[in-house]
Amino acid sequence: MISHPIDISLVFGGGNDTLIIRCLESIKKNYTGLARMYIVSNTGSAGTVALIKKNWPDTVLVVNDKAKGFAENHNEIIRRSRNPYILILNDDTVILPGALEKMAGYLDQNPRVAAVSPKLLNPDGSLQQSTYSFPNLFTALVNFSGIRNLIPFNKFTYAVARPFLGSGKSRFWNHDKTCVVDTVRGACVLMRRAAINEVGLMDEVCRAYGEETEWHFRFKKSGWKVVFLRDAEIVHYGQQTTSKKPIKEEEIKGALNYFKKHKGKLDFYLFVLSIAVIFIVRGCFSAIFFRWDRAKINFKIAGNAVNYGNN
Repeated sequence: MISHPIDISLVFGGGNDTLIIRCLESIKKNYTGLARMYIVSNTGSAGTVALIKKNWPDTVLVVNDKAKGFAENHNEIIRRSRNPYILILNDDTVILPGALEKMAGYLDQNPRVAAVSPKLLNPDGSLQQSTYSFPNLFTALVNFSGIRNLIPFNKFTYAVARPFLGSGKSRFWNHDKTCVVDTVRGACVLMRRAAINEVGLMDEVCRAYGEETEWHFRFKKSGWKVVFLRDAEIVHYGQQTTSKKPIKEEEIKGALNYFKKHKGKLDFYLFVLSIAVIFIVRGCFSAIFFRWDRAKINFKIAGNAVNYGNN
């Protein structure tokens, strides 16, 4: 029996409004607890807004007049909502039977857990890796240089990473047990309001990517835990409503904020310098091959990193 009702924070928009309807239908079908839904139409279609009003009349619906970022949208709902637990949920998800009950039950039984995230599944039922360690200078540069994308998922990489990083400290593990983690992919995370009240809302520094990692670090510094819950499962379609083009730039904004707030000055300035060098080199290569649009983006990222470091 769940002792606390939950609020559900959903944001949709970005060209595929059918996802939000499928997500809402899965909640209605597979969750039996008490919940209040708050939905933000982040430039979603008027037709979808009308459909939500008709079929989910008790929903609190917010219609943005212009697109806002992940943190800005969900922070607004957190301010409006009142229940002890609040679910931050992507619209490109499908809730499976028992998932939300198990997550809420885990928070009931573990009062120092600030956030709990379920196992994410791809649409074909395969595992979607969803746990990560907090970034350091080395791992951040491996990511933003593109080297990370070259590391394959196979038995060898799992065998090498597991002894060094352990369960939940990287994406290279079987996700086969419940454990405390540093941070998680934010497709579906049930939050404890008392913990949010203590550490504050997400930083609104980028459109998406990176703000949750910084948030989870603040929870850890304050003695709260973030947990991966093996027994709860949802389907996550993944980046169905986000343009892939600006992801790297937005990720870097989030990483710069994280390094500036939580790492020493040396690490921060080395990170700024490294990002500038990486993207200047990328921009030069793009220009050599007459890919002017890509060159312009790379030079812009390098310039923004330097400007951030000087502020």
